[in-house]
Parts: sequence; C-alpha cells; structure tokens
Amino acid sequence: MVGALVFLVAVPTAITYASLAIDGLLGLELGIKPYNIVVGAFLVVAGLSISGWAALSQWRHGRGSPLPVAPTEKLVVTGPYAYCRNPIMLGSTLYYLGFVLVAGSLSGVAVVALFEGLYGVYIKLVEEKELEARFGREYVEYRESTPFLIPLPRRRRPKGLVGGSKR
Repeated sequence: MVGALVFLVAVPTAITYASLAIDGLLGLELGIKPYNIVVGAFLVVAGLSISGWAALSQWRHGRGSPLPVAPTEKLVVTGPYAYCRNPIMLGSTLYYLGFVLVAGSLSGVAVVALFEGLYGVYIKLVEEKELEARFGREYVEYRESTPFLIPLPRRRRPKGLVGGSKR
C-alpha cells in the first residue's frame, strides 16, 4: 500500500512541483491548454494501465509483487513482460509525463527523463543482477531476447522460454 501511494501520489507530486518551480526560475511557460490536458490525461491512463497490467501479471504468473519484500517466485515473461522487461517503468514514465503535461510544465519532460533515467540505472545495476542471481540462465535468455523499456518488434525468443518457466 505504501509503495502504491509513493508511486501514485508522492513521486508525481514532487516531480510536478519541481518542474513548475524550474519553469518559474527559467521563465518557461507552456501553460494549461486543452490539448495538454487531453494528451496528459491519455498518458496518465495509459501509464496506469500498463503498470497495473504488469503488477497483475507478477501476481498471477510470478506469485509475487513488484515490491522487494514480496518478490515473484517465478520469472514473469508473459503479459506486458513479453514486450519489454520493465513495463512498470514504462508505465510510470507515461504516468509522470501525463502529470507534468496536465500541469502545463515545459521543464517537466526533462525532470521526468532525469528521474526515470536514474531509476533505469538502478534497475541495470541492482535489479537485473538480483534477477540473474535468482533465475539464472532463464533470466539471461529473457534479457537477451526482450527490450529493456521500449517495446520493439520481437527478437527471437529462446526455445522453451514460455510463461515464466522452461519447458
């Protein structure tokens, strides 16, 4: 519950306030316009949908959660994880971009990129090593065949890597 509150409330609020402060200091003004609100709202909904789908996939197929205190028991390679290795990060990026667009912040895009870039470094340096230690060759094959963040046309999936287990 606390993790969800941080993800859904604290982080986007902090990013939005920081972005608006930077806009004020630099004299940048995008302003709140109807198209900002429409595009921003679409990104918020898309981001929540992707992140929610990913969390549900972890629960259903991996028997765990995105939280380190209740990690998945199985490697999840289905659902959104079939398209990219970090759909929660993809969803959070879209969600936070939607927030700063609705707020009319021009610098918000850079602030979100910086925040998510740092999160990506953490994933590469910490989470990927943990996943490799927990799931071994199965994770290495998944990592080599699935894009990090941006869903691209599928690379060739190793034989037997189906639904979180080798068959």
